[in-house]
Order: sequence, then C-alpha cells, then structure tokens
Amino acid sequence: MSAIFAFVAGGLALIALLLAAPIDVAFRVKGIEAFEGQLSIRWLFGLVRLRLRVPDRGRAKRSQTATEQAGAARRKGSKAASRRGRALAVLRQAEFRRHAMRFAADFLRAAHLSELALWVRLGLGDPADTGRLWALLGPLNALAQGLRHADVRIEPEFIDPVLEFDARGRSLVVPLQILALVVGFALSPASLRAWRLLRRGDV
Repeated sequence: MSAIFAFVAGGLALIALLLAAPIDVAFRVKGIEAFEGQLSIRWLFGLVRLRLRVPDRGRAKRSQTATEQAGAARRKGSKAASRRGRALAVLRQAEFRRHAMRFAADFLRAAHLSELALWVRLGLGDPADTGRLWALLGPLNALAQGLRHADVRIEPEFIDPVLEFDARGRSLVVPLQILALVVGFALSPASLRAWRLLRRGDV
C-alpha cells in the first residue's frame, strides 16, 4: 500500500512540476472571411517545440450553393436565437459580470504578455442586444488599454450581426497558474448559476 501511495504521490509531483514550467507562446489568429491561425509553443526551456496551424475551413463553406446555405441558416436560426437569448440573460447578471471582469484582469496578469495586437469588431444584429454585450466588453476594452506592449481595439457594430477579429502576440504562461484561475472561475457560485441558466434556458 505504501508503495502505491508513493507512486501516486510521485506521479502527482511530476505533473505539478511539469505544469509549473513556463510555456513561451506566440500566436496569430484571424477570423474575417474564415478562421485561420498559427500557434508556436516552446516548453521546458526549448526542449519541446510545437507549431500548429488552423486550416481555412471557410473554403468548403463558400463552395456551398446559395440554396444549401439558406437551408442551413434556417435550420440553425432558431437554435442560435435561443442560445443568444440565454447568453444575454447571463450577461444581465451583475454579479457574473463583476466576476468575469475580475477573472479577465487576473488572466491578463497571469499571461505575462510581451506583445499583443488585437482588433475585434462584433455585433449581434440588434442594437439593444449589442448594448448589453458591450456592457461587459466595454470595461474589458478599457482594461486592455492599460496593458504594456499592447494595442487593443474592440469596436461594437450596432446594426449588422458580425464577428471579425485579428490578433497576434507573445506571452509566457505558467500552466499551473492558468489552470488554477480557470478552475476557480468555473467553480465559483456566480459561474455555476450562469451555467445552470444556460442549461435550463430560463431567459
């Protein structure tokens, strides 16, 4: 029994040690006509190097006929409207908005950004809905303006439904620190209530 305990404890200690090693992450992502991007990772002081690319999946979608696109849009329309309504109900919760702001601030500090250029343009197709969304994103935009080595622009679009973004940057993250932040946010009472609201569909 003691041998099993020692083996498990040793394994957990090794995992914690690996997660405590910083990761150098460089990224470039863009979602304007189609989502695409690339990610470069250096871990364990350069012993592990990865380069990942996101293929352009928009070509297959653009090859569909107009009739096929219209049919797909009709099938997804009602579900998308329901999801959007539940998401807006979550955003109306002041406690969750404050909690999300604290998480975003802590996450940005933990990311140790050495470079960030971000442009986002988004809208929900309804001025009132976009205004509710901006109640959360506006303070985040202001928070990002205070970051060093960062150029961040988030623009609301109150007329048309749109989500366009272009981002590139470099950061040094400690996985254990990020994991602790994410778990703490996900298991907080405000997040659990928001999750139940999204699952229940009580708008």
